[in-house]
Amino acid sequence: MLPRPHIRPPMTNGVLGRSAQKRYTVIHIEKGMRRSHGLCARSFSTYEGAGLKRMRKILFAAMAMVVPVLLVVCAPALAESTGHSSLQELADKRIGVQTGSTFDAITRESLPNAKIEYYNTYADMVEALMSNKIDGFPGDEPVIQMIQAENPRIKIVDERMNEFEFGAVFPKSSKGEALKKELDEFIAQLKGSGELDNMTNKWTRGSEDEKTIPDYRSLPAPKGTLVMACEGQYPPMNYYHNNEAVGMEVELAARFCEDKGYGLKIDVTNFDGVLPAVQTGKADFAMSGITITDERKESVAFSDPYYVGGTVMAVLGDEAAGGSGGSGFLGGIAESFEKTFVRENRWQMLLEGVGTTLAITLLSIILGTALGFVVFVLCRNGGRIANGITGACMWLLQGMPGVVLLMILYYVVFGSFSIGGVAVSVVAFTLTFGTSVFGLLKTGVGAVDVGQGEAAAALGYHERQTFYKIILPQALPHVIGPFRGEVVNLIKATSIVGYIAVQDLTKMGDIIRSRTYEAFFPLIAITIIYFALEGLLGLIVSRIRVSIDPKRRTKDDILKGVKTDD
Repeated sequence: MLPRPHIRPPMTNGVLGRSAQKRYTVIHIEKGMRRSHGLCARSFSTYEGAGLKRMRKILFAAMAMVVPVLLVVCAPALAESTGHSSLQELADKRIGVQTGSTFDAITRESLPNAKIEYYNTYADMVEALMSNKIDGFPGDEPVIQMIQAENPRIKIVDERMNEFEFGAVFPKSSKGEALKKELDEFIAQLKGSGELDNMTNKWTRGSEDEKTIPDYRSLPAPKGTLVMACEGQYPPMNYYHNNEAVGMEVELAARFCEDKGYGLKIDVTNFDGVLPAVQTGKADFAMSGITITDERKESVAFSDPYYVGGTVMAVLGDEAAGGSGGSGFLGGIAESFEKTFVRENRWQMLLEGVGTTLAITLLSIILGTALGFVVFVLCRNGGRIANGITGACMWLLQGMPGVVLLMILYYVVFGSFSIGGVAVSVVAFTLTFGTSVFGLLKTGVGAVDVGQGEAAAALGYHERQTFYKIILPQALPHVIGPFRGEVVNLIKATSIVGYIAVQDLTKMGDIIRSRTYEAFFPLIAITIIYFALEGLLGLIVSRIRVSIDPKRRTKDDILKGVKTDD
């Protein structure tokens, strides 16, 4: 192979002239080098490489959009058929367990060698099972039966893992004991008349048309309104139908409040937050498929049981038992879309979640910006003690995970106050956003040359005038860019407020998934909506950035307040 030629363009005093750069540009091609002439320095291979890069990007974007759809729709067909028919076959398998439930202890007792993985909801466990990430998950028999009705590929192992009793939970206080006594009397009355059995059969075996409850929102409340905490994702005990909380436990609570003269408010939260809500006084009682155990009795008071059942194991059935029913790819997409958005007008739930997310975000931005600015102004020339306290608070807020901060504020700081989850969320994100604004202002003001302040002082400006008229206008352009990023981060951070009984966009998506047991469309819809909200708020901040850009000031703005007729 001949050596590649090396072409050295003429140099003038060691510096490559501009004309020489154009005339002697050397361009590598596949099998050597060739010289270009004049301004046509970019050869065919350069344009070809750019075109290939663009093609790769387009193909990658198309695959990124198509592959998830294929995986989600075809997941049932791709998942392995387990064929487990007994608990013994699951002895060393991967078992999914809902966080905060008694199924953890039940599984460890029945299957001591099983590998336990934790999930927040049944919908998460169904998706994990369908995609073969776990081999089974335990649950209450009526709940698993409803899941099986929605997903024919899931089957129930014949053996029961244990027997259980559900009871309502009350705080260990005089008020809690009084309410418990009233509910025990009401449950005994329903059992004696056979009405409790009728209610159980209606919700576990009846059709949706038969499942009606009293309108708990408009109950007369001569004795006050009770707050009931529940998961809202636990059919047939408590779940959402036509955007309303329904279920056996919701009907039982509504009938109890109607009979005893109470109003009723349903507070939906994650299952692992139900008991803390009762213990801290955020809820008067809770019903959410809570199994009565001796360990739980040490912390809360249980009513008499209103439901007796058994724990069963859900596994993936044989391939022949499942299938898509011949609906095909497009049919599966259409059915999934209809279940997610059209059925029971579930799109309205997403719309309601968007409103809650926007309210929390906008209030946190406004209040957080004001808080950060005020603290910065107060501490700008503050003493060592004031700055030390501010620095410690910022370190604490910035170092604490958002979920932990929310739960501390909701269950500890405001635990004894009647403050809702939305208000607590605004307080939490106001604090975190305020710390970010404080840091941005500190950086932006520090970027302004010290001579600006000295010059202002020489012109007779006092310290406050110097800051507001000279320093701050020059600092804002340095701040507004990172400020836009903080706004986007705040929108995404609000997705965790569902932990404290706030039904935001993400929580509404979880509720929809708990009814459809499908993840693709709810999650994709939530993602698109978050992108839209981020783009909208980002556009607003960008417009503000343009309006305060000093380079865009008119002559009149620049000379405002300056005497030009001297």
